[in-house]
Amino acid sequence: MVSFFGKKSPDKTILLLDVESGSVGSALVRLSPGKQPKLFGEARFAAPLGMRRSGAQMAGAVEEAAREAVRHASTVAARVRADKKVSELGEVGHAAFFLSAPWGTPNLSEGRPHFLPSMTDALATEVARSFGYISSSLYTGAGAAAFGARATMGEEPCLVCVVTGEVSELMRMDKEGVVAHATIPTGSNNLLRTLQTHGGLSKEEAYSATQLAFDTPHTREPFKAAAAHFAGHFKDAAQALFLPGDVLRIHVVAAEPASSWFARVLSQDEELAELFPQGGEVRAVRPRHFSAHIAAHVERPDVMLMFAALFADNHFGL
Repeated sequence: MVSFFGKKSPDKTILLLDVESGSVGSALVRLSPGKQPKLFGEARFAAPLGMRRSGAQMAGAVEEAAREAVRHASTVAARVRADKKVSELGEVGHAAFFLSAPWGTPNLSEGRPHFLPSMTDALATEVARSFGYISSSLYTGAGAAAFGARATMGEEPCLVCVVTGEVSELMRMDKEGVVAHATIPTGSNNLLRTLQTHGGLSKEEAYSATQLAFDTPHTREPFKAAAAHFAGHFKDAAQALFLPGDVLRIHVVAAEPASSWFARVLSQDEELAELFPQGGEVRAVRPRHFSAHIAAHVERPDVMLMFAALFADNHFGL
């Protein structure tokens, strides 16, 4: 499925598709030699938030979100092609798929990632319907996040925590790259469900509540319950990745504004202190960290699509 670009033009536009466990994001990125990548047409489509969901239900919902994401990108590309001044920007010649767990996971022992065939087939079919035949390539969302975290946050040893809808991924990194990987069955949707069940909020109110202060009185208890649940799963997974004191930094990657919330959870949980006897630092990866790396993006950028753009620029830029 992996193809390479020809040498017809040094500038190129590619489709980015970020497929997570609870949503799918799409964007077009313009890559030019010696210039920063330019993102446009960014959009993210969330799978419906159910109180319970089987693996098959989640896959079906994510595939539907992917169809919406691809069609949106196709519409953006068509509109750009219709403008003679910038028509070349709408000529899409490649699709880069970034699949997060459970659709795509690193396999460090084998040295190659694993992808769920049913999901990759569904993505390829939808891209072919919307863009015709274009070359494509597969990557893990974890790989893009690891590359982007190093580019934006530095090369010091760290633990990168990527929070998606239903699943979170942990990666221990040293100066050589990712040396250990784990997943936990807790993501941002768990926070939303807890706000609904423990706080008595509607789905719309739960989404709004995630933007409130951490200690807002009427959401304090459900926030506390969700925080304890996430921190407990995080600690169990982290203990298998490193020994106490081996890592001093945690970088949290999640959609805004959840990244700050999850970073605060980890920095304030007392039980995690035993993994960091010398102290440490927890930082949320924010859009502002990309200011020196991305030339253009929407007003409220999508961090995972920015990671994908950096990754694509490194792999496909000339």
